[in-house]
Amino acid sequence: MGLDENSLKIFQSVRKEENFNFSKHTTYGLGGTANVAYYPENEKQVKAVYDYLTANGEKFVTLGNGSNLLASDKNYNGAVIVTKGLKGFLRTGENTFFCYAGTTVSALLKYCVSNGFGGLEYLAGIPATVGGLLYMNGGAGGTYIESNVVKVKFYDGRIHCFSNTSCHFGNKYSTMRGINCVILGAELKFTPQNGDEIKEKISGYLERRKFHPKGRSCGCVFKNVNGISAGKLIDETGLKGLSIGGAMVSCEHANFIINHGGKAADVYLLIKEVKRRVFERTGIRLEDEVVYIGEFNDTFI
Repeated sequence: MGLDENSLKIFQSVRKEENFNFSKHTTYGLGGTANVAYYPENEKQVKAVYDYLTANGEKFVTLGNGSNLLASDKNYNGAVIVTKGLKGFLRTGENTFFCYAGTTVSALLKYCVSNGFGGLEYLAGIPATVGGLLYMNGGAGGTYIESNVVKVKFYDGRIHCFSNTSCHFGNKYSTMRGINCVILGAELKFTPQNGDEIKEKISGYLERRKFHPKGRSCGCVFKNVNGISAGKLIDETGLKGLSIGGAMVSCEHANFIINHGGKAADVYLLIKEVKRRVFERTGIRLEDEVVYIGEFNDTFI
């Protein structure tokens, strides 16, 4: 197994689930199964699971709240490390605190309100964990998590703490996307502010998100292109309402694909078709924002 006795004991203490079903753990409500899922609740457990899987040559994916991803209908012949149990906060400085990766955005903002930590209100309503935000440099309204990150802590066989600069945050990108690692959390900076003022700002951001399409989706499917809205490009191509199987381009916001009881394959094929038609009309190749897990039948254009 490749683990010492103590690490093996820690690994065996981690809750696990056989035949993990992605459809029950993703915002799309789609996807097949994985062989097994592990639910670590602290850093020692994360390290033990990671070391066990890598020592045994088993592939794995990491899953937080299951937003902004599409899992294949086929079985994923590997493991899932579910980080939602890795949550909580540590005060690290006058204007900084550490937030564990499995903490949800709603829990993060509740903590900020209680402690007078301002500057993260733009995250309100995003159905993600902090780990997912760090992985994809998530955010809203033109503000992204990189603006609050001091450093990111992750494990890839060793503990690393990458500075903001070393994370190379970009358009739905961070260095961690190219590393076979588990994000443990991040030190975040804040601006001291009255809790009631923070609440008011959060309410404002939530009000704006009310206009997002209803239904099961992964949020925005495509990245904006050089300041051009992907949703606008799709809309102007006349693709609102386009459907394949149970997947449909939202009539409210063209950068959303809604699951109306279909399969992951329907969403995948619709993504390809949208990209094809937008390229035919504009010469612009849309880039996927959505993260894919497992095998799909075709390659992207």
